[in-house]
Amino acid sequence: MKQLTKLLLSLVLLCFLPSISIAQNSKRTTRRPSAPPVICKLASVPNNMVVIGYRRNAACSDGHELLVKQAEDGDIICAESPVPSRFSIVTEAQGGMVGTCPNKAFLIQGKSDSIVDSRSSTSSVDDSSVARAFASRASDVQVEGEGTVVRLLPDDLNGDRHQRFIVRLVSGQTLLIAHNIDIASRIDGLAIGDTVRFNGEYVWNEKGGVVHWTHHDPQGRHVTGWLQHNGKTFK
Repeated sequence: MKQLTKLLLSLVLLCFLPSISIAQNSKRTTRRPSAPPVICKLASVPNNMVVIGYRRNAACSDGHELLVKQAEDGDIICAESPVPSRFSIVTEAQGGMVGTCPNKAFLIQGKSDSIVDSRSSTSSVDDSSVARAFASRASDVQVEGEGTVVRLLPDDLNGDRHQRFIVRLVSGQTLLIAHNIDIASRIDGLAIGDTVRFNGEYVWNEKGGVVHWTHHDPQGRHVTGWLQHNGKTFK
């Protein structure tokens, strides 16, 4: 009887040993997920991600690490954060919503697919430099972009003459273009609804900003700006 009992116990152990061995091997091979990389510079922020704050980290040269995430509708992002092409700035965040951003923060929202598809099919111009300048209230910044003319204004005759008109970017932001027609040629025949590409110096204001220096510098000391309309360049 004792021999029979021992035999049965041996058979039971033989049945359980493979499963125990597999479980032990599984524990050995299970790895913890690797920690996300530390991002210390804006230039290192991956595409389609935004900066939502900062935290102390001695591994970064300035002592602060950027907190980044995949951009989503309704995110509050720091003023210096890149703005992915499918999003636009809505308004400035106030109070506690600024979080750990060192300066200002802004609410972003996603653009509708129709707007994004329209932009991708009609324009390859990246006007994110304008959005960043407006968000950070920067001035004297060289920007480039494209917009649709929504209003024609009288020429500014105070000092050098400037042709003036307002364009709206795909993001919805508006810009006043002040084009020096004592240095560059006027855009004749400009009409509401026309598309104008621009390269010039941005000056911030709460309405969206002004772009001037859309021409060459006769003294050769300033970056050359330009306007493009109906396939023709004005500088």
